[in-house]
Amino acid sequence: MKRVLMRIGGLLAAAVVVGAVFVWLTASGGPLTAAISAQTPTQLPLVTLRAADAMLGQISASGNMAPVDVSHVVLEVDGAVQEVLVKPGDRVTTGKPLLRLDTSDLEQAVLLAELDVATAQNTLAQLRTPASDLAVMEARADLAAAQQKLADARTPATATELAAARASVAAAWAKYRELENGPDAAELTKLEANLRKTEIALQEAQRAYDKIKWAGDAGASREGADLQKATIDYEAAKADYQLATAPADEAELQSALSQAHDAQQALDDLLAKPEAADIAAAEAQVAAAQKRLDDLLQGADELEIEAATIKLQRALVTLGQARRELAKASVTAPIDGHVLTVNVQEGQQARAGAEVMTLADLSNLELIVAVAEVDISKVALGQPAEVTIDALPGRNFTGVVTRMEPVSSDGGAVSYAVTLTLDGDLDGVLPDMTAVARFVDASVAGGWLVPTAAIQRADGVATIQVQRNGVLRSMPVRTGAAQGEWTVVYAEELQAGDQVVGAVSTTTPTSRDERANIMRSSPGGGAPPVRLGGN
Repeated sequence: MKRVLMRIGGLLAAAVVVGAVFVWLTASGGPLTAAISAQTPTQLPLVTLRAADAMLGQISASGNMAPVDVSHVVLEVDGAVQEVLVKPGDRVTTGKPLLRLDTSDLEQAVLLAELDVATAQNTLAQLRTPASDLAVMEARADLAAAQQKLADARTPATATELAAARASVAAAWAKYRELENGPDAAELTKLEANLRKTEIALQEAQRAYDKIKWAGDAGASREGADLQKATIDYEAAKADYQLATAPADEAELQSALSQAHDAQQALDDLLAKPEAADIAAAEAQVAAAQKRLDDLLQGADELEIEAATIKLQRALVTLGQARRELAKASVTAPIDGHVLTVNVQEGQQARAGAEVMTLADLSNLELIVAVAEVDISKVALGQPAEVTIDALPGRNFTGVVTRMEPVSSDGGAVSYAVTLTLDGDLDGVLPDMTAVARFVDASVAGGWLVPTAAIQRADGVATIQVQRNGVLRSMPVRTGAAQGEWTVVYAEELQAGDQVVGAVSTTTPTSRDERANIMRSSPGGGAPPVRLGGN
């Protein structure tokens, strides 16, 4: 173990020595610098400068096109779908009907509410209108009748009333007993004698008529008239006899018994007069009649009018609610645009809160991309970007960041939704098309990528050896971020096409074509590092 530690220490010491020697050799005026200056440009390892923002500063993120204005049509009331008036892809304008619901129940609710309002208005109007002379007269008559009834209730029954009531009782019971027992012998004998008498009279009239019936006017003769009368008398006597001898049925007996009980109750009521319950009932009727008359004469008081007014207001509120519910059943387009989805069918019972359709304005689209957590700090509102759409090859678009979500979107990898508004002609661009946005990191704008080993430092000043048009010169630079063997440098004199003296040991171009171009233009064999955030 001790040997291993000694070897590691030796290697570190050697590395430090080598580094110190390299700095001495490459310092301004050092031997290596002098040797490089003595070489011809074709003998030096050269790497072509690359703009830093084209390599390190590019952040790519993919996403999909989406409408800016999307409206979800949600039902506000329950109802059966009678008719769907649009289909996906249809263009609609604001206010256009989208579907029809069965509104029969809602319409009935409005009608009932209107009737309640009319009733409340009539009641209030009656309270505010003075009573008519006819109404006062009727109220006075009702009061007089109630007062007379009270007087009758307080007055005992007279002898005449009692006698009449007793006679009614006797007659009712006599009729019941007659129906129950039938006629007595004397009555039956009388009926039989009358029947026999009318029968003989009929026979005599028949013999008298038979003597003249050969005459042409026999029907108009006295004998004919006598025969007709005798026939009627006989039929009447026969009917009286049959009724008297026929047994009474149960309905007749019950009716007669009920009449007898009623007559008896009337007699008992007269005998009980005056009765306290009758007097109390009559007094209540007098009080009610008096109050009605007083109300008509005095008119409604303020409390009654206020109560009627409140009732009318409540009815108006209910009517307004019913009308609003009916209006909610009218499903119309809230925006100009196209129908994206239809989620109901005719005959379906839809519930309030259900999303029945989705509309969007396809003329106003935006791009929503997912930016990785390592790159989100390099993106800001208002930052421009270049956009390409997979379905539209060869067309390039520009956009600007208009919205950034503060929390990560769902998924395994952490990313943040960034929204871009595109510029220019968006003809042919449709929702959900896949697109790629390329952002530029402002921190590396204006910088150039050079091999880290090409930077020479002396007295706190960094310089690089630049070849331009075959002439090699030393140029002071300001250094920036470093990535591996590459460093970002800044100098106003640097320009595209310049080459710097230096080399790198690895090449990681972003594409095969880019690697070939770099190799052709870089005699030193160097290539810039992979782009940060690239896909």
